[in-house]
Amino acid sequence: MKNALSNVNGWLGGLTGLLKTVVVFFVFAAIIWPTGLPNVIGGIVGLVNMFLGGGLAGLLALCVFCSFMD
Repeated sequence: MKNALSNVNGWLGGLTGLLKTVVVFFVFAAIIWPTGLPNVIGGIVGLVNMFLGGGLAGLLALCVFCSFMD
């Protein structure tokens, strides 16, 4: 069981790393070519604003969410 959970953890870690790389690519691509690509920067700003719109509870939720990104 421990081996299976370790395997799943490895796959999820790899998938998370891949998604981070894709987001960074789209952010830089949106800076270089401002039209024709998904608005990643606007999506990130919208996500942060959604958390901060909840007041202190939203700010704490954003901190917890960011701690998982480590």
